[in-house]
Amino acid sequence: MINKIKRLTAGLAALSTLTVAQIIYADSDHDEILALYEGWISAVEDSDIDGYVNGLHPDVSLRPPGVSGLDGREKYRVFLSPVFKTARYEITVDVPHSITMIGDVAVVEYDYTVKRIVDTSAAADLPQGALEGESTSSHYIDVVAKDDNGAWKIRLHSWSMTL
Repeated sequence: MINKIKRLTAGLAALSTLTVAQIIYADSDHDEILALYEGWISAVEDSDIDGYVNGLHPDVSLRPPGVSGLDGREKYRVFLSPVFKTARYEITVDVPHSITMIGDVAVVEYDYTVKRIVDTSAAADLPQGALEGESTSSHYIDVVAKDDNGAWKIRLHSWSMTL
């Protein structure tokens, strides 16, 4: 009986070590993902295309509401050029990022209000799917995944407008 108790205690100790290790790992990923979004907000507010694109997975998919999307980081870069050329943006986080880890990927949901301040001296046609209103509130659902270097990057960016 004593040996069974010792084995059970040793097994429970090993299990608790694994559980703590997984929680620490998840907390680290959670923090890295939040930092990704903080950098992304800064890039948008600074009209920094390189900073914005740096947060994207090479195989990113953009899926704006009501229009065909686009695939690939370089196509996304081209999409952003007139977006940042014609306006500057301010982001308000209405609902903080909720991160659901699913192995090596995560689903991130959040609500932003994006204020668009148009530069009337800049002339460019906005691509389909670009925010055009003065202020737009949306619910975002993204998928983030690690790239080949192990960094969390946005793999799918999608949203729906909210009232």
